[in-house]
Amino acid sequence: MYRDIFLPVTGSPGDRDAIAFAIDFARDFEAHLTLLETVHLPTPPVGPFGASPDLAIGQLFGRLREQGAANAARYRTQLEQAGVRHEVRLVESLFFGPERTAAHAAHPSDLVVLAGPHGDTAEGVPAHRYFGELLLESGRPVLMVPPSCATRMPARRVLLAWRPRREAARALHDALPLLAQAERVDVVVVDPKQGRDDGHQSGADVARHLARHDIDASVVELSSGGRTVSSVLIEHARQMPAQLIVAGGYGHSRTREWVMGGVTRELLISAPVPVLFSH
Repeated sequence: MYRDIFLPVTGSPGDRDAIAFAIDFARDFEAHLTLLETVHLPTPPVGPFGASPDLAIGQLFGRLREQGAANAARYRTQLEQAGVRHEVRLVESLFFGPERTAAHAAHPSDLVVLAGPHGDTAEGVPAHRYFGELLLESGRPVLMVPPSCATRMPARRVLLAWRPRREAARALHDALPLLAQAERVDVVVVDPKQGRDDGHQSGADVARHLARHDIDASVVELSSGGRTVSSVLIEHARQMPAQLIVAGGYGHSRTREWVMGGVTRELLISAPVPVLFSH
C-alpha cells in the first residue's frame, strides 16, 4: 500500500498536471504527500585562491531563495485547500544538480510521482534529467504523468508490459496496490518466445501469480510486425483504453539524462497515460 507519496517540482510545464494527479492519488490511498521545491544555486566562480565572494552571486542567491520560498508557500496553500495530508519541503542544491537532491530525498517514500517531459524537446530536458536520476538512484518506483493528462486514480484498466527481466518483475510488484484496484489488467507480451522452458516466466505465469493476489489478469500476446515494442504497447493501451501502463525502466547509470533504453525512452516521451516505471 502507498502511504508516503513524493513529488519533486521539476520547473517544467508538466508540474501542474503532476501535482493535481498526486493530490488525487494521495486522497485515494489516504496517503501523505511530500512536495519538494528545490532552490538550485549555481556554484560560485573559483579563482586561484578558491571560491571568491561576488556581489552579483549573492544577489542572485537571494532572488532564487525568495522565489523558492514564494513557490513553497503557494504549494502549501494548494495542498491545504485540497485537504490531503502533506508537507512542502524547501531545500537548496549547490554542488549537485537538483535532480540528485530529489533522488536522495525520495528514499523514505513509497512512490515518486513525476511530471513527464514535453516530448523530445529542449523544454523537456529538465524532466528527462529528473526521471533518469530518480529511476536509477531513488530506489523507488517512478509514476510519470504526461503533460495535460486528464487521467486520475484509481485506474480501472491497466496495461502491464511484461518481459522476463528483473526490472519488469520490480514494476509488477511495485504496482500491486494499483493492480488490485483495477477492473481489467492486460499482461501484454510483445513477440513472445515460443517453446521456451528455461525458467523464464511467461505471461501465463504472471497471470497465475496475480491470481494468487486476487487480481484477475488476461494475457495478451502481440507481434511487433517490424514496429517498435513501445508503439505496440501504446496502440494496445489506446484500444483498451488503458488508464495506466506499468513497465520496467531499463537503462545504464553512466548517462543520467538519457538512461533509458528504447522502449523506456519512447514510453516516457509518447505514452498518452501515466506510466509506472521501476528499475
